[in-house]
Amino acid sequence: MEPLSVALGIVSFAVTAVSGLVAWSWWRRMARRARRVRPSPLRLTIEPTEAGVLVKSDAAVNVYLEGLAKAEKTELRDHLQEGRRLQQAQDHAAAVEEFLNAFAAAENDVERAALHILIGTSFAHLSRLAEAEGQYRQALTAAEKADDHEGQATALGNLGNVYLQRGELGKAEEHHRKALEIDQQSGNKLGQAQDLGNLGLVYRHRGDLRKAEDHHKRSLAIHEQIRNRVGQASALGNLGLVYADRGELDKAEEHHKSALAIHEEIGNKLGQARQLGNLGNVYRRRGELDKAEEHYKRILAIHEQIGDRLGHAQDLGNLGIVYARTGQLDKAEEHFSKALAIHEDIGNKLGQANQLGNLGNVYADRGELDKAEEHLKQALAIDEEIGSKLGQAQDLGNLGLLAERRGEPDKASDLLNQSKALYEAIGAGGPNPEAVHQALERLGAPTPPKPKRERARKKPPPKKP
Repeated sequence: MEPLSVALGIVSFAVTAVSGLVAWSWWRRMARRARRVRPSPLRLTIEPTEAGVLVKSDAAVNVYLEGLAKAEKTELRDHLQEGRRLQQAQDHAAAVEEFLNAFAAAENDVERAALHILIGTSFAHLSRLAEAEGQYRQALTAAEKADDHEGQATALGNLGNVYLQRGELGKAEEHHRKALEIDQQSGNKLGQAQDLGNLGLVYRHRGDLRKAEDHHKRSLAIHEQIRNRVGQASALGNLGLVYADRGELDKAEEHHKSALAIHEEIGNKLGQARQLGNLGNVYRRRGELDKAEEHYKRILAIHEQIGDRLGHAQDLGNLGIVYARTGQLDKAEEHFSKALAIHEDIGNKLGQANQLGNLGNVYADRGELDKAEEHLKQALAIDEEIGSKLGQAQDLGNLGLLAERRGEPDKASDLLNQSKALYEAIGAGGPNPEAVHQALERLGAPTPPKPKRERARKKPPPKKP
């Protein structure tokens, strides 16, 4: 259950203004990263999600560093620079310490909001979602005190992505809609495009592909209007994922290639890796596994070149999926185990849960059912720890299918019904809930009845005199 073939596939990456050093609008270009879509419990696969609002171009990073170089507050500037360097090196625990040290030099609510969002970002990358949520809440409070509308929208968007990562789709939608309202009121076109993209990701998680397509197209139109090439590539990639979900693989390939061309044009290595991963998944869906493997290996080389350990782990997971699909279970296990080790080393709990699930499926394929159950239960424990409802639904579904295979229908039905209830509670649609539904039908298991809605009684028409 490796999250994606993209770099930094965790929640958000937004930072606020710091006393003229960092503009909210610039950091919103670096704002929110969306999480992967969990694979079907019938067979664990990887589908990368395009970052709806965040693609870091070298030019954007240089603008930020030039601003820091002119800062008068040396202590604040130095801590921010070192913290950002540590974030880019995936050392988020150390980055948190740097940002905490910078609080002593912060003199106003705008600066404090910036630091809270930076800290929240690192906690999100460590899958410490409760702490990330707390930091974003404090950022929102500080931005409200400073009457900084863009800061409020950024904090709301980051909170929305925390809830998206947890699978709380209703809360995610609510926060992204609030962010969109603020950006519309303030006339922030870039923010509007980002918010629309994030809402599109929420709808895709729900399986509402028509709504997802509409929001990504609206996002693309704004990015084109303001000539934001990075945003255009991001929206094109998201549209490609929607078309892939529909089975329109030629259309998906076309959009991912268009996005890749833009990333190559602007020299965005992370964006290139992301789109190569999306294309790899298209080829895998077509059954062109050699071509998929080739693309995943190209991504691996990029992530090794730029020192992105998280991306490296995700690539290993994607390659493991290809080997599992071709029956090379030893090779699949090797790649999943290497990916798991990296996720454990960098403290990424989401990645750990995903790889434990992938390993569980390898053992199930081998007939090592006890070992499979052990790994799937470990994945479930992590998803419960970080509050990922989507992850829990996935894990319970996989455990239910394993119980079905063992000839334990009552246990299977109980687990599958728990999975079904979670999917319904968060409003998720798509292949995962459908797979659980099909398994329950195979078992002939009764499912908990849905509450009936009372219909309004029609009043009888007035009698004619």
